[in-house]
Amino acid sequence: MPLGIQRLNAKRSQPNDRIVFIKPLKGPGEEIAQDFLERIAAQCLPIMREHHLSVMSLEEYEPNPEFVGRNFNAGEVIQLVLKARSGHWLPFNYVQMVMMHELAHCKQMNHSRAFWAVRNKYAEQMRDLWSRGFTGEGLWGRGALLATGEFEMDTVAPGEPLPEHLCGGTYRSRGRKRKPKRTLTYKEQKERRILKKFGANGIALGEDAEIKQKLEKGKTVKSKPRVAGSARGRELRAAAALARFDQQQKEEVKEEKAVEEGSETESSDDYEDDLASGPDAVDIDGKKLLDTQGRGMVKVCEDENPDDQDAQDELRELQSYGTRKPAPPPPKPTAHASRGEVARKTSSNKLETNAGKRPTKSESISTKAPWAQNSSVCPACTFANEPGSATCAMCANTLESAGVLNSWACQSKTCKGTRYRNAGDCGVCGVCGERKPSSG
Repeated sequence: MPLGIQRLNAKRSQPNDRIVFIKPLKGPGEEIAQDFLERIAAQCLPIMREHHLSVMSLEEYEPNPEFVGRNFNAGEVIQLVLKARSGHWLPFNYVQMVMMHELAHCKQMNHSRAFWAVRNKYAEQMRDLWSRGFTGEGLWGRGALLATGEFEMDTVAPGEPLPEHLCGGTYRSRGRKRKPKRTLTYKEQKERRILKKFGANGIALGEDAEIKQKLEKGKTVKSKPRVAGSARGRELRAAAALARFDQQQKEEVKEEKAVEEGSETESSDDYEDDLASGPDAVDIDGKKLLDTQGRGMVKVCEDENPDDQDAQDELRELQSYGTRKPAPPPPKPTAHASRGEVARKTSSNKLETNAGKRPTKSESISTKAPWAQNSSVCPACTFANEPGSATCAMCANTLESAGVLNSWACQSKTCKGTRYRNAGDCGVCGVCGERKPSSG
């Protein structure tokens, strides 16, 4: 959870404790968009946790021909486009990689080499999560259960127009301009070089009268040694070198501690108000962009450079993510087919039945759902349990109602119409957290 934010009395499991608000667009597809954004947030949780990233609000933005994602105030708001202009949902992996791009802008609000190094690292970690089948923690790691999954079924078809740019730029609220550095004088530059090389609070070596007399073979000499090869000169140079080496090691340890504690982050003292310079940022509809406090915003970074090699590699990767294949045309009846014969072919099984002939026993079984063929397969999360299991080992769904006393189905808006049943001793629903209904 971001610093200073604490969620109280949460009614359901949150997909990502580093994203405070998840806001889909209002409309008929609001529930599907909510599920889409929550699964995006759940899958990128390990990356955000490892790199100490926080997002105040993850929002859906309306379909447009310009961009798919953008970032405000280094992660205060991240907006993602979930639909193409045709109304079909964008592929999940496509939007997830856009999320990686926008998360990289939390570290680098530009499209420089440093930004692409961060983005490529996040993308590589996301591919590793895909290879391990990671979808989230807790309930979100149990696969596609209890959710509609409609955004995976109704994705864009090949040839549909997608936005011209992936990133719509980064924006920062006014009053966040870095103070220009003061020009140092020659004397200050010299003092800084000496301080960097020899350190502060130096000690003059060899000033003691006894040590000086010993180095000069018993002679009392007030001046500094002029002969470079003298014993005194060699001893002083060696002692000074060791002192500088110790001082340098101490400074390196201090710098490492400062980096670990995050002291290199930008502080408010490094910025000054800039209410006059720079044009106001406007949205694609021509309206002025405002932050949560009503202040105007300035566009920090423009669209990515299409000639950049990293941008081209990212575009090719996004284009490779699947769009739905067009459904095959229904088979045409042959001239030799009788009036009562009907040929049916589906993607799951290829079964030909005769309208005038009763299907065989093996054909009837093959058309049933997987959990009808094997009672140990959970109908909610499709997890293959041990034969004879009364409840699912993955999601605690009741498999055999007769073997579990007083099992009950939750009738909340989230669970209604699903195949999930709670055990009789469960006081709250294992999915949405609603309490068990009273016996009345």
